[in-house]
Amino acid sequence: MVILTIVFVSGLMIFSNITVRIARQSAEKTMSAQASNFTLFLRHKLKESVVQDIPGPFRIDFIGTETSIKFIAPYTEGKGSDMGKYGIYLDNNTIKMSFERIDAKTTTYAFENSFTGSQPFVENVKTLSFSYWDGKTWQKNWDTRINPELPQKIKVFFILYGGNVEGKNIEKGFSEEIWMAK
Repeated sequence: MVILTIVFVSGLMIFSNITVRIARQSAEKTMSAQASNFTLFLRHKLKESVVQDIPGPFRIDFIGTETSIKFIAPYTEGKGSDMGKYGIYLDNNTIKMSFERIDAKTTTYAFENSFTGSQPFVENVKTLSFSYWDGKTWQKNWDTRINPELPQKIKVFFILYGGNVEGKNIEKGFSEEIWMAK
């Protein structure tokens, strides 16, 4: 009877360890997939950013802060694509993206103070930050109304969390440097 109890308890402990490992691996796989989708989107869209340093309502700017980024880029590939205003920012625990199509009816390319039409992009986000490389140092902000050139590269850093396993939060940090040269 004692041997049977020992075998049963050992089997239970092995099963519990396997279950915890599977839960952790599943959470890490989900976080990695979300991070990959987000950074691929950013890499593609940011490289397509357009700046137009002209006076008036059709000036096109790029405005980046430590916690948000606003830019204008084509929203489909190929010549003749319509442009769109993009905004990426953290709202509570969700990275959100706002998008506004620019078409013939658009009267200005200026960004709103808010992020209109925002939709969730990545959930379970602990932190999101951007920094901008000017060729010599990393900057916390970038505004083409002050410096009419795009930064040479943009760094995005974010931490995702994938739940709680055995009382421990599963978190993973991701960092990506995006060269802006096309």
